[in-house]
Amino acid sequence: MAGSAFAAIAVPGAIAGAAPLTLTCTTLTGNAVSQTVTGCTGTGAIAADAGTPPAHGVQTTSTKTVKWSNGKTSIIKYTYGAVTPNACPAVTAYTKFLEVTEKAGSTVSGGTATGLIGGAVSGKVCIYKKTATPTVELVKNLGVLKI
Repeated sequence: MAGSAFAAIAVPGAIAGAAPLTLTCTTLTGNAVSQTVTGCTGTGAIAADAGTPPAHGVQTTSTKTVKWSNGKTSIIKYTYGAVTPNACPAVTAYTKFLEVTEKAGSTVSGGTATGLIGGAVSGKVCIYKKTATPTVELVKNLGVLKI
């Protein structure tokens, strides 16, 4: 699905058997190719993983990879639980397209931010089409993103 984006990331602890580290991010915005994730706080917002709080990074949609500001990466494995047409709030100059909710079981499956691997990913994003140029998309989060 073009323009889809991850919603959140959780990460396992550096110690074997420890629970994954987690992030709660306030903003995801971008387009069909990449999205910026900002305002991330939680146990995964440390230099060894997503970077110091508030952590931030850029997700590349095609590879489902987030590159954090400290150079570390998180690979996201996600599927869609619900896809609802025209359900998003209005945005000036854009037409509502899809509201997408991440399905239970979405996770951080790899990357160099190893503390996040194995953590649950959840959130909801809206996908819009530019009214004047329908091939141009805008992707924004609805509420917090959990990683």
